[in-house]
Amino acid sequence: MTAMTFTDIPVSEVDLSDTGFRITEPCHDIEHLKSSISQYGIMVPPLVLCGQDKYIVVSGFRRIEGARHVGLSRITCRVMPAGENLDAAMAAVTENSFSRELTPAELIRATVLLLRFMDAHSIVKNATAIFNMPLNAGYINTLARIHAMPDTVLDLLDQGQISIKACKHLVSMEADTLAGFLHLFSKIKASLGIQMEIIAWAKEICALEKISLSRLIRESPLGITNGDEIGQGGSCFGHRDMGALGKQFKAFLAQRRFPALTAAKNKAREHIKDLELDSGLQLAVPENFEGIVYAMHMEFKNMDEFKTRLNRLAELADLNDFKSLVDR
Repeated sequence: MTAMTFTDIPVSEVDLSDTGFRITEPCHDIEHLKSSISQYGIMVPPLVLCGQDKYIVVSGFRRIEGARHVGLSRITCRVMPAGENLDAAMAAVTENSFSRELTPAELIRATVLLLRFMDAHSIVKNATAIFNMPLNAGYINTLARIHAMPDTVLDLLDQGQISIKACKHLVSMEADTLAGFLHLFSKIKASLGIQMEIIAWAKEICALEKISLSRLIRESPLGITNGDEIGQGGSCFGHRDMGALGKQFKAFLAQRRFPALTAAKNKAREHIKDLELDSGLQLAVPENFEGIVYAMHMEFKNMDEFKTRLNRLAELADLNDFKSLVDR
């Protein structure tokens, strides 16, 4: 790594508009940082690279921005000599990756930054020293392909609304289909597992029914299009809970993709409702009805409640509704 010097430089000579080495998400909420700088100064000097007439930020964008906001005219920085771009890129990644775990979007930005100055093999060889974890060439190439997708992808990754694993399944899709999925995930929130189910089921439905993804989404209860219009479902997102919307859309896909299974699950729910179980008893059917093991969860506060629950369980064994549910 190139030697660096500690230098007191004018804040006005630092070019914050040059974000070539930035891997973190731009953050406009720096109130706490401003307060800290006002009281204690900048504890860790930012790292900058000498430019032709300005200093280029390598690490410490928020610290320098905070210094400007509180009115500091000069700031002590660690300064790297001009032209040391490879060392600057490695420093930008290392300073973040060894202070905390990189977010998925930061990992992608960091990888693409390094690929400007070194090949994938060199990154693999030095990954543990730069990223604080091992990487393989295939994964590095995948991250680069994700970075080449529309900018919306990094925004969704920053917001935690899509995962790298989901992006890997979207990266080779046609432009219209990709745009449809990205718009969808910008409006809903779902766990990794649900994201993968949504992608798989939506693709299968579109292939089986020979329809476009935009039409499928338009026909869903969400009723959205790429233009965020109100669709056939007669509703739009508005301020509705994004997590609930994700579950709602998944349920729509499940019913569309597996109508018989969905009908059976709904029928089972009605059977369980008809049993009028005590509040301390909860019956769970096998997931997707693929197994044969049922689960009965029982809660009780004392011995009397325990005996009451056992008596209720004994009564269930003689009910035809319970027998028809179990012996399906």
